[in-house]
Amino acid sequence: MLCICACEGWRLVDNVYLDRLLRQYRTMHGNETVDKDDFVRGLLSAMKNGETVGILMDTNMTPPQGVFVDFFGIPACTASGLARIALRTDASVVPGFTVWDPVLRKYRLRFDPAVTLIRTGNDDADAVTNTGLFTKIIEGYVRRYPDQWLWVHRRWKTRPEGQPPLY
Repeated sequence: MLCICACEGWRLVDNVYLDRLLRQYRTMHGNETVDKDDFVRGLLSAMKNGETVGILMDTNMTPPQGVFVDFFGIPACTASGLARIALRTDASVVPGFTVWDPVLRKYRLRFDPAVTLIRTGNDDADAVTNTGLFTKIIEGYVRRYPDQWLWVHRRWKTRPEGQPPLY
């Protein structure tokens, strides 16, 4: 099962202390991280072992790893690896999000039903279409819980050819 979590692969954080802290938090309950340079191999290996894989995908990418899809009405270069792997392996894509519960004073992990992938037979077009579908799901959660979307990077940094920068 592949899980959409509102970066594709782990990228070292420039600050070594912050990188260590983030790795500690991400692995404290038995999770493992997959380095960006070994992303596909690590992902396929985990899936072959029957593990659930979470992929964070609301981060700026650059072509060819990213494709342009609509995100809040603006083309955003978004990781297409989740769609490509799901299409190739028939893995279920299950959206998962942490949502703050003010009554419990804890985050709840919420899973939506598996996404029905679009399959036209054109692999490249299907990857773009499904990446757009996943991005719409993330956008829906951000719209419902705008105060809970942690956004600390320039999401629209990569622009389609010929379009001016936004930042």
